[in-house]
Amino acid sequence: MTRSILAALAVVAGVTLGLTGPPAWAQTGGDDAPEVIIFRGDEMKVWPFEELRSRGYDVVEPPREENAFWVCLEAINAYKDVPKELQEAFDYALTATWPKGHDEALKSFLMDPANQQALAAARRAAKMETFQSYYFGDPKGSIISILLPSLSTHRQLCKMLIVDGRRLEAEGAYDRAFENYVAVMRLGSHVGGGITLIENLVGVACWSLGDRAACQLGLREGIPASQLREMLKTLKELAARRPTVERGLYYERMFGGGMVDEIVTKPTRLFQNLNGIMGMYGDYEINREETGWEKLEARVGRLMLPDRTIKQHFNEFYDRQYELTQNPAYSETWTSFDEEKAVMSIPQWDIFARMLLPSLTRACTISERLRAQSLLTRIAIALRLHVLENKGQPAESLSSLDPAVPADDRIDPFSGKEFKYKVDGKGWTLYSVAENRVDDGGKTESGRLWDLDYVLQFPTPDAKPFEPTETSNE
Repeated sequence: MTRSILAALAVVAGVTLGLTGPPAWAQTGGDDAPEVIIFRGDEMKVWPFEELRSRGYDVVEPPREENAFWVCLEAINAYKDVPKELQEAFDYALTATWPKGHDEALKSFLMDPANQQALAAARRAAKMETFQSYYFGDPKGSIISILLPSLSTHRQLCKMLIVDGRRLEAEGAYDRAFENYVAVMRLGSHVGGGITLIENLVGVACWSLGDRAACQLGLREGIPASQLREMLKTLKELAARRPTVERGLYYERMFGGGMVDEIVTKPTRLFQNLNGIMGMYGDYEINREETGWEKLEARVGRLMLPDRTIKQHFNEFYDRQYELTQNPAYSETWTSFDEEKAVMSIPQWDIFARMLLPSLTRACTISERLRAQSLLTRIAIALRLHVLENKGQPAESLSSLDPAVPADDRIDPFSGKEFKYKVDGKGWTLYSVAENRVDDGGKTESGRLWDLDYVLQFPTPDAKPFEPTETSNE
């Protein structure tokens, strides 16, 4: 539930940043006033880094000219929203290919100077090595009120880079398209290194978009061997940056401990923050000064509530989840773990742990999905290169890809065995057994990714032609 609230905040508070240059980056109202960043006309108060560090979060404050966060803000400020009448074409380009026959308006939108400025800034931010996100809210309130308004816009930037990459592919600029997809993966790595699980998951989602687009590019006819070699080299170097759920779970535990402390020592303030976040009782104001009554409230809470035992229940749950991140999805650790059973094993009197412990197994699974997908992308591109270097003949087995893709990188995280590979004439099918851990013969459910097996094919099946609904044409 804790992270569900934060996830909702990331969407509800997903206002975009209004950045017109260094003077507009931030405003201050005196030595004691919080820094304010302007998000497209909305003022957001910065949660001080020193306060986060006092809670144990390893945030740093690099010079702004070295922090890719600020360049992302420049990009976020510059881009224009997708017009309603172009949304279907935009989504088709994002998930399939460039919508030929319906592409002029979408191309015009992408080539708008404001959007080109945003895409250029996003690519520039992706190449930077340092990224430290800023967080927003009032540190005198509850830790669950921390705001993450840049996440939705960060993801939209990544989507725009993908769609612009499809345009470049349609124009034959394959190298520039691949640069866009690499930028998306690097931006995913940037945001995935934050201090909240939702940042981690958004980073995973962004990386997945870029990785899949790169894979689809590599499976196109007409990509020269020299470019496939360069793609393989780049993807191998990028692998170490791939976001994983491990960091998110580490900080999720810290959020859990902070929640317990607030429940025990400041229950009134906690519920006031919850009411304000959920809009249950309209406007409200919390007394920011610590009063004698608040000191008494904290002392009584410590006496009445067994906070150490509650924290122990939280930690035992997080320990089990963290163990998942240290083992592959096919291991006994995964197959024997029942998250619902783990929560229900907590004594009934500890309603705080039972109610507030978030669902984390799905996050672990999503992280393993990305690992499998990234490995399959490299294998698929290596298979295409093998065909070009061997007079059109597919590889007889995945072992033929050594040393381009070593044996350890050909193991399916969901089976512990080599990814499945089948040759059919001049074509082939490559797949992971996916999270059901069952070999379904390279089948998917209605073509949806991960429903049965996660499948890559060459030649790739033709995409269903783009057919906008009548509403989108109105």
